Order: sequence, then C-alpha cells, then structure tokens
Amino acid sequence: MIISPSLFEQILFHCPDGVIGNDREGNIFLFTPGAERIFGYACEEVVGKMNASLLYPPGRERDVRQLLFSEEFGGKGRLQDFETEILNRGGRRIPIRLSLTVVHDGENQEGIIGFFTDISAGKTLQNGLLESEKKYRSIIENASDAIISIDEHWKILMVNPAAEEVLGYGKDEMTGMDIRLLLPPRYAENWDIIRSYTSPKETTASETRYVELSAQRKSGEEIPVNVSISENRNPEKRVFTAILRDISERKAYEEELRLLSITDSLTRLYNRRHFYSLAQREVDRANRYKMPFAILMADIDRFKTYNDTYGHHGGDHLLKEIADLIRVTYRTMDAGFRFGGEEFLVLLPDTNAPGAMVAAERFRIRLAGKEFHLPPVGDPVGVTISIGISEYREGITVDDMVRYADMAMYAAKNGGRNRSVTYQQLVGGSHFTPPQHGVNRRAAAP
Repeated sequence: MIISPSLFEQILFHCPDGVIGNDREGNIFLFTPGAERIFGYACEEVVGKMNASLLYPPGRERDVRQLLFSEEFGGKGRLQDFETEILNRGGRRIPIRLSLTVVHDGENQEGIIGFFTDISAGKTLQNGLLESEKKYRSIIENASDAIISIDEHWKILMVNPAAEEVLGYGKDEMTGMDIRLLLPPRYAENWDIIRSYTSPKETTASETRYVELSAQRKSGEEIPVNVSISENRNPEKRVFTAILRDISERKAYEEELRLLSITDSLTRLYNRRHFYSLAQREVDRANRYKMPFAILMADIDRFKTYNDTYGHHGGDHLLKEIADLIRVTYRTMDAGFRFGGEEFLVLLPDTNAPGAMVAAERFRIRLAGKEFHLPPVGDPVGVTISIGISEYREGITVDDMVRYADMAMYAAKNGGRNRSVTYQQLVGGSHFTPPQHGVNRRAAAP
C-alpha cells in the first residue's frame, strides 16, 4: 500500500503531540497544530523564521542535541522518552516528554524530527502526590502515637519514631518482627479477635473503634494502650496499620481520681463509702464460698481531751499516726478505713471472731505501748483505744455488722476502755441474736 502525501499531512495535523522538524542548523521547517497548542505560536510565526534553540530554556537545546548523538537514550541519532522542559510563547516552562530522530532526504541533507508530549498535567498530579506523600510522611514521623504497618502475616513492615519511643525497640529491631511479640501473651493469643473488633466495618466505615489493652516494652514492662487497626487493600497484598496510643498518663490520672474518691484525705486510709463497697463484696463471697470475715470498729479513748489540749492540729496528727499504725500492723489482705471522726474500721477477710480478737488485741496492745509526740508541745503522750468486733453471719447486712461492732465497741468503753469486745460476747458466746434496733449506744462515755 502506497501512502499519499496528503494522508501524511492529515496524520500530522491530527496528532495530539507537537511535531517539529528542523534542519541541521536548527531552522524550523515543520510545526504542526499539536506544536501550536503546546508552544502557543502559530505555524506561520515559526516556520522559516525561528530557530529550534529558542523553544528551549537557555542552553537546553544544546544538551538535547548532544544526547541525540550519544548512545544513552535510544542509540546514536535517536532520543526516546526523554523528559525535559520547553518555553512557551509566554516564557513559561512546560514539562514535556521528547522523542527525536535524525532523518536524511534524498540528497543526504540531515534534519531532525521531534515529537513533543505535554506532561504538565501528569507532572502536576505527580507533584501533588509527592507533596501529599511528603505531608503524610511528616504526619507519621511527627505523630505522638505509635504507628505500625504490618502485612497479612502480622510481620511489621514499618514503624514511626513514636513506636520506637513507646515500645523501647529500635526501628531495625521491629522491622520483620511479629507484632504479637509486642503484646503480653494473654493478648497475643487473641490478636485475631482484637484486629477484627478494632477494624472499621463497611457499614460504619467512618467509625474508629479502639480496644484498651497492654503493650509490652522491650524491657518487659507493660504499658496501657488504646489500639485501633485499619486495613489498606490493593490488588497485590493486604496491609494493616495499627495505631497504639500510650494512655499511661491518663490511666495514672484516672487512678489518682479513683483513689481520691475512696480515700480519706487526712489519714490516707480508705473512706466510709469504699468500706461499704468492699464489705458487700465480702458478704457476696461469704455467701457463695462459706468463707468467714469480720470487722473491727476502733474508737480513740477520750479523744476530745487531746483535741482540747493540743488543738485540732494535734488531734489530726494523732489520727494520722494511728492510721499509719493500722497500715503496718494488719495484713496486706486486710483493709483499714476512717469511718468518721476518731473512729476507724478494719475489714478482715477469711477471719472469724476469735481470729479477729487476736488481731484486735495485737493492735490495741501495740498502740497502748507507743508514745505519741503531739504538736505544738511535743511531750510524749500515751493513747488507748477501744475495739468492737463483729463476725459475718448469713442473713445479716453490712449495716447490721457495723451496728454490732459499734455496740461491742461501746461495751468495751463502758467496761473500762482500752479493751476489745466481740458482739458474740454480748449476745452469749457463739449464739446468734437477730439485729436489735433502737439501741442507744451513745449512752456510753467516749
């Protein structure tokens, strides 16, 4: 098939790329409509009037010509898919992809045909993607949360600096590690469940779900974290991103608030409200497992005298010293409470009335033998305490136990103070008497 010259002209006319021909000296003899669109010149302004060197930034045409006659981009006399810049009519630089070929006519006259493809849109997109990637990487690198990228086999692909700081490993140590090694065994065994729960569901794609657990640092220390996991799907592989937020400070603050809510501010013993919470737990445990427990109610003898003599500052000092003695005298499983004023309670799990009497007497004797130096005088002062004991019996309430211990404690005061009495002693040994309401225990002397 013989292609007519007119067909060649139509092809060149409709070619989306700019096609430019110039002779060996650079004089332009071909400038297609595609070239007009790219450069902004009309064909009649260029053909026979302009040198090709003027279409490039200064010195760029010389560099292109040298490459054309080298072996680097397609072989000598050919330049293929080379990216460079040209100047349009307004002097603006436009990125293009360039292909050049050296041609010869029948008389061996050498010329150059070039195909210019405008890639400015692609470059804008590419630059936008690079800028987005740069911003994304900056966010990742500067995030305070640990960000960990993992594959579908749970191998770590990438970590950010915060992950190194939070977990105590170096980046190279974590890369390739199974992420489950960063969790205590009790969580690692349930990793699939954790991942499933924290990954957003299709129906709630905008919802971020967290699970609170512990991560394990390289040192073995456990730290509380919030974990969320997202999945990034692509045709080649599945990649997951796990975000671990260290919540140690928040947990410490929450614990501080919790302790404030259950602790007496003066003595740092537990307060009355927390007593009822723990005591009810012991009631439930006793009913279920038939385990005994008892409470002691202790009241400082003649406390008003100390307040009158040493003032409230001296009285407060005495309360704090007795609280410290409670802490060091009783078992770690026992719990001490400031019940109100000069009254203290001690909760004794797994203890019956005889055992509670032993514990009460040990504390009473230790307190009676101690000297207290109360400000502002500082002279040694002896202090005694009266203690009432109540053991749990099935069918009674925590309030009943407190009332029985209170009655026994005032029996101790009426019996001469500085002694311990059990409620069972008041009602006849081990015989249990139903709750007696309306008893005026305040008839006794303090």
